[in-house]
Amino acid sequence: MGTGSGTPHPSPSAAGYAQNGMADELTSRILYRLSLDPRARDLAAKLLGRFLNLVGDLPASAGHHHHEAGGLYQHSLDVGLKMLEEFEGNIIMERRADGSVDSFQSARNRPRWQYACFLAALCHDLGKLFDIEIRQGERVWFPLQQTYCDFIKAHRGQAPDIHWREDREHGAHATLSALLLHHLLTPEDFEYLGIQRIVHLAESLAETHARSQASPMAHIVSKLDQASADDAQVSLAHESDSKVSHFLQALTELIKSGELGVNFVGGQVYAMAERTAVVVPLAVNMARDYLRGEKIVLPPNTHLYNLLRSARLVEADRQGHSVRKVKIAGRGGSISLNALVFSTERIVPKDLFPTLPPIQFEIEHDPQPDHGSEHEVG
Repeated sequence: MGTGSGTPHPSPSAAGYAQNGMADELTSRILYRLSLDPRARDLAAKLLGRFLNLVGDLPASAGHHHHEAGGLYQHSLDVGLKMLEEFEGNIIMERRADGSVDSFQSARNRPRWQYACFLAALCHDLGKLFDIEIRQGERVWFPLQQTYCDFIKAHRGQAPDIHWREDREHGAHATLSALLLHHLLTPEDFEYLGIQRIVHLAESLAETHARSQASPMAHIVSKLDQASADDAQVSLAHESDSKVSHFLQALTELIKSGELGVNFVGGQVYAMAERTAVVVPLAVNMARDYLRGEKIVLPPNTHLYNLLRSARLVEADRQGHSVRKVKIAGRGGSISLNALVFSTERIVPKDLFPTLPPIQFEIEHDPQPDHGSEHEVG
């Protein structure tokens, strides 16, 4: 399955999509967590089948986390499980009709709130189905009308063409997620949850990607969504053919060849025993040119920096900025540079480090965002 936003690419038949081992494991752990109430567990087991029928083998993103076939299903399960784990240590307050407040910790309400929280997490990205245009010949899939698997079954043997819509808006899918709940919730789900929790579920889905999150449930889902994406990036970044791995290899090769100057004023790399600062955007542009000769194209700088941060390969500040302002000590005083800060062993060859002149640097302060980016500099 491709990852471009405008180029069509075939998808495996959703009707023939089988859960992989990871999805099976996530499902088992979810149902175990929901065993607090056998009825909730039974409802969830049936709902997960309907959920798979709705999303099939579609990806969760165009080229970011979980962009592989089945990525949306696996990511949704992962966030759902994380929510059930989080549920044990968090209290969401339920407001009664008379205005008083009750915790979901009561024996009757607790499993119902647990199920509602799980559904908020599981369904948080359903609106992404509106971000994807899927065609089989002249037929176009409309998510409100039918599930993805039902659409595919109508024309067996004809592979669909999938495009990520170029006019999609970042985060807008959250407001659309609740529109697809009718594919999932049965009268039994409504009766079990009650109208209050159904309303809370719909409101939370709309707020998941909003800057202001009044709902505690939405706030938790947003945090867990990012954690799932970060976990996926860690695994992806360490694959030998990933963009991040190619970038790290390029830095190492340029350091070994001397094309990246190390530990002298005017150089592009400053290495201490534990930390190494790589000056941006200069060193990144040199790595980009090096890889271009290998016919490897790196993502834009801001995206690359975010990938490095998500993969926990560079130090980041509390706001999530991976580009840091570092102060390099020199004979004529200190100089300040923007840099990515890596573990030294990650990019500097061990046999080369002892031969380098000693140098000291420190992180000066948190960087200011670039004019063209909300998050990074360079």
